[in-house]
Amino acid sequence: MAHGQDQRDLLHHKYSDFELFKRLIRYTLPHRKIFSVALVGMLLATFLTIIQPLLLKSVIDDYILKKDLNGLGFIAIIYFSVTVFSFLLNVITSYVTTITGLRIITKIREEAFYQLQELSMDYYDKEATGRIVSRITNDVERLLNLLSTGIIDAVVNVMFLGLLFLVLFSLDVTLSLTIIVFFPFLAVFIVYFRIKTRSAWQRTRRTLAKVTGYYQEAISGITVTKALSAEEFVTDEFNLLNLDNYQARIRALMLFAIMFPLMDLLLTLGTALVLSVGGYSVGQELISPGTLVAFLSYVTRLSLPIMVLSNFYNSLLSSMAAIERIFDILDSKPQVVSRDDKYLTDVAGKLVFNKVTFRYTPDTEPVLTDFSLVIPPQQTYALVGHTGAGKTTLASLLLRFYDFEDGNIMLDDVDIRDCNLENYRENIAIIPQDSFLFSDSIRNNLLYGNSNASDKEIERALLKVGAYDFTMSKGLDFQVGERGSRLSMGERQLICFARALLANPKILILDEATSSVDAHTELVIQQSMHNILSNRTTLVIAHRLSTIRFVDQIVVLDKGNIVEMGTFHELMNKGGIFTDLYEKQFAGQDI
Repeated sequence: MAHGQDQRDLLHHKYSDFELFKRLIRYTLPHRKIFSVALVGMLLATFLTIIQPLLLKSVIDDYILKKDLNGLGFIAIIYFSVTVFSFLLNVITSYVTTITGLRIITKIREEAFYQLQELSMDYYDKEATGRIVSRITNDVERLLNLLSTGIIDAVVNVMFLGLLFLVLFSLDVTLSLTIIVFFPFLAVFIVYFRIKTRSAWQRTRRTLAKVTGYYQEAISGITVTKALSAEEFVTDEFNLLNLDNYQARIRALMLFAIMFPLMDLLLTLGTALVLSVGGYSVGQELISPGTLVAFLSYVTRLSLPIMVLSNFYNSLLSSMAAIERIFDILDSKPQVVSRDDKYLTDVAGKLVFNKVTFRYTPDTEPVLTDFSLVIPPQQTYALVGHTGAGKTTLASLLLRFYDFEDGNIMLDDVDIRDCNLENYRENIAIIPQDSFLFSDSIRNNLLYGNSNASDKEIERALLKVGAYDFTMSKGLDFQVGERGSRLSMGERQLICFARALLANPKILILDEATSSVDAHTELVIQQSMHNILSNRTTLVIAHRLSTIRFVDQIVVLDKGNIVEMGTFHELMNKGGIFTDLYEKQFAGQDI
């Protein structure tokens, strides 16, 4: 599965590198003044770095060799001041650009998160949750180095190399040519090892991602593991993944450990070469001893700009892949589009499905074909049928999670596709089978239904659904844990009912809302059903057929078509498909 996802990422190139870089640069434009000042500061720091060896030359040639010790202290103070000032400039510019880079990636992350809220459910059907999370966290984080100091560092170090060779040639052509002969070997060495180490660290990150993923899966499925006594099997699987990560890290660390000693060796060879040629030139009085010392100092400064430029190139490649995945989110278009010209007021709750045809993807068979149904206002209709009959699909279409390809759905004689989406969904609520709660307090979970609700309104909603006693004993500020893990399944579901009730929707969908709760909680819900369904149109999707005796009409679906319809007693007396479903369920058979 993961390999298939990696392949999709590799083949999924919508943009050229130039387009990506140009769009990325646009995010820096609001901060161009800060970056301009930072660039000037770093150029000044670079200039000071170039000056330092020249000061050493002056100390040796103009003071030490001439035995003029009076001005030596003054030059030493200048040298120290230049070094400190260069250090401070580097610290300040690095801090400012990093903070600015953080602001930019925060902005990108906000835009990506907002876009994810706007995208339709078809996007989440195609994309794995882990990949989406990785894009909005890891991929955005990868841009920090590039957007903070990366681009400026690259510009500054290119200019540094140009200025350095200009100074070298002004000092002595022969030694400069000696360094130019040595320079390509150093550059090739650094680039080669950067490629090798980058590949090794990429493998390390991939193997670590597998370890982390397996950790998460193993913890999530710990009850299954223990129930099947599969601890040894799970541990063996984890150990293999962990060993793979260990070996990948060993290779990366070995390359990293070798790189710098070899670089020092290469620099030592370069220094020896310059020392040999320069020593001969000093002996022949072609250059001064101070010039030789300056050259030796410049040789030690050659490796840093090459490494910075190599890092920038690697960071650029990594960032281009990351920003492409981020822009893939930002450029995705929601299938369901809101129209701002139609706002619903005084909703009565009449629903009309008129010849609705829908399929999830173009290459699949329709789930619904010419489906038609009229639900009068403030009536409760139940949808029943085998798995795949189209029950949940109807609820998803009513919520506008998807758009249908033909026909229309009307709410009070208004096509729901013509409505402002936010306004429309304010009039509709769903209580799903999976009673999802956010990792927050009971109060804040309830406020998702109505952010302006007072504590008194919250307490009334809890009272109506039979959740008042246990929530008050715990307190509204009780932290429910991840997905409500600190509450029982029944307690979570009752809070979901209260949340829907706080929203006060005109249309309520109960999608197998009691199928996973215990008998006691189901009894509490059934006793509260009058309060829950009062003055609203309700669509009930149920597998427990005994729980829908109270509804006004039962609609029996089969392969997206209505095959039977009537009250509970009418359908039982008819002796048709519903009766067969009911008797099978009563006999304990899975339908």
